[in-house]
Amino acid sequence: MKVLPIFSVLLAAGAAWFYLFGSTSEGGEVESPTEYASDFWDVWERWENEDEAVLYRFSIPNKEVFHIAHKNNITSVEGYSGGEMEIKPYRGGYLVGTLSSLEKWVDEPGEMSEKWTVSSDKYLALENLRDGRFKLLAGKNKIVVWINSFDEPEIIDGFSASLLDDRTVYTRIEVDEVDEEVVNPVSRVIAHDILGLTRNHRNGSDLDIVWNVDLNAVQAIGSGGEVVWSKILEEGLEPIGMSFEVDLYGNNKYQTAFAVASAIFLVDILGNNVKGFPYQENGITSFAVFDYDHNDKFRFLVANDAGRLYNLRGEGENTPGWNFKVLRNGVSIQQLSHLRVGQSDYIYAGCSDGSVRLLRRNGQLRGSTSVRINPTFTPAIRLSSTIGKTAVLFIDEQGWVQELTFADAKHVGMSGLAQADKVSLIDMDGDGVEEVVTELNGVRSVYNSRNEKIN
Repeated sequence: MKVLPIFSVLLAAGAAWFYLFGSTSEGGEVESPTEYASDFWDVWERWENEDEAVLYRFSIPNKEVFHIAHKNNITSVEGYSGGEMEIKPYRGGYLVGTLSSLEKWVDEPGEMSEKWTVSSDKYLALENLRDGRFKLLAGKNKIVVWINSFDEPEIIDGFSASLLDDRTVYTRIEVDEVDEEVVNPVSRVIAHDILGLTRNHRNGSDLDIVWNVDLNAVQAIGSGGEVVWSKILEEGLEPIGMSFEVDLYGNNKYQTAFAVASAIFLVDILGNNVKGFPYQENGITSFAVFDYDHNDKFRFLVANDAGRLYNLRGEGENTPGWNFKVLRNGVSIQQLSHLRVGQSDYIYAGCSDGSVRLLRRNGQLRGSTSVRINPTFTPAIRLSSTIGKTAVLFIDEQGWVQELTFADAKHVGMSGLAQADKVSLIDMDGDGVEEVVTELNGVRSVYNSRNEKIN
């Protein structure tokens, strides 16, 4: 599947629009043609100019109909399809097209009308791909494809793909400004829409915890696509990292924890805040929830830009015995993970200056390492028999995956084998051994324990 040729379409349509409808003289209440158009038309488009004048185009190969709110004195002109263009009144506005095209117009809304979205964007396009899929180009950043029975998203250049309910969401990739001398600069992907999963104990299904950018809200989406709960955030705030499933009271009733820059939220299945939350804190840089021994004794770790790391339990109270030494010189913690190596626990703390601290459960330093990583991307940890042999996988400033052991910062394994904008460790085949999974511009690659690329 290829991205619609937006710019060429816009140029062609814009030129024709001003030629056809450069002046407006008639007013009145105009109904949207998308409420009535039939599934005969494969491609629906909508343009809006700076004067808020709107043009719709409904088309299939060799046939097209335009909808305008007003017309000028021109009654027939040459159109895209060739031949004379006819203009006829329609629901407060006008339909424009060749006679053969206008004869195909019927008020018979179907699935295309159902998929169409109302938006303030200057350009929208909806296409019926005629293979069970519908492609919606909505705004500057997203293409949404309703995929139905399709399991794997197709690749679109310049977009990162993710699955959400019955559709694939393509998010445009933002390219950082880089020095011209840098070889193979990496593209950084906009934050993922899906934050995590939380079980719905009422029906046994999973809830997708989603960041809805348009509504500025964190939402729980049910298996049928319904919004189970929604937390609208203050303007300028957005989630930090992932969400976490929590069973705070150990009764198999699950809550969702997530963080923004100013607070930690813990929300139940009804969307209510759990007692003690939201927990207010300024300048949050990282957040994680740990259940060290899988006994529902959850710990909420919160780092801020002042170099502090807090440890909370229960309904937001401080954990007794926590003794973390505040970081100095503007250094803050950007990533947090819990590691179990043999019988020992480590809290992995990746810092803004690239350094790594390995902490005890009480916050004190447990082990030192000379490993330094790029703090921009979330790392993955490949566990071994000792903490020294354990390695951290991360993406360097040039976009290459690197793998360093904690003992001596030695390059091993995946170092220099692949470029990526995301790296993780997942047991893909269920054999108990985690594979390295990389993603680059929405394309996933999998490597076995011998660092060989596999299907």
